[in-house]
Amino acid sequence: MNVRTKSLLVAMFFGGSVATATAAPTILDITASGPGLGSFSLNSKGEGFGLIDFSSTFASADPIRYTFTVGHSETGFSSYDVVEDIINGTSTPFTGLHLRIIEPGNVPANSIVFTSFDASDEDLGPDFTSDFTLDLPSQSQPAPFQPTGSHNLNFTGTLAAGATAESGYFNLSTFDPGAGNAYTFSVIQTPTVGVVPEPETYAMFLAGLGLMGFIVRRHKTA
Repeated sequence: MNVRTKSLLVAMFFGGSVATATAAPTILDITASGPGLGSFSLNSKGEGFGLIDFSSTFASADPIRYTFTVGHSETGFSSYDVVEDIINGTSTPFTGLHLRIIEPGNVPANSIVFTSFDASDEDLGPDFTSDFTLDLPSQSQPAPFQPTGSHNLNFTGTLAAGATAESGYFNLSTFDPGAGNAYTFSVIQTPTVGVVPEPETYAMFLAGLGLMGFIVRRHKTA
């Protein structure tokens, strides 16, 4: 079954009960930036069954930062299925892919997480098709990456130069900021090409995110 089809069926199954909730987060916008970004195309930001669908091209093996803006809705979704096409726009094969959630400092800890990090879960388990295999939580990662878990997903495999990993999948659980509020969080996606990025360089990139992701009160214009 196509991953997008599977994701939609899962979202429809779980979304029916979630959509009737009286208070739920909703994705307002998704943007992409960072030194590795070549291009970004957003097909869906979660409208209808909570399915997010986008594609990205890496111009280098540097990180891409996806920034999610989350608000409040009476018919939103607490959990989102994310489907992504990844294009290796470089001249070097990728040998791994690392995803990390950066939560804003003033929301409850662990309120934005990868819902599943179990590759054996055929419905919700993260999956980047045959190109990559999800590393087990028990598997150590080279610095600066952290083991697979609620805030980190690590994949090992090969994506040839110029090739596309189609319909990669993972699931996100988000936090409801309450009526009139919004916040941002980030997912950092970093490919590896046999040599991981310098820990200092990666740390500096993450430090720049400290100025982002705070809850803001949205005021209606007069």
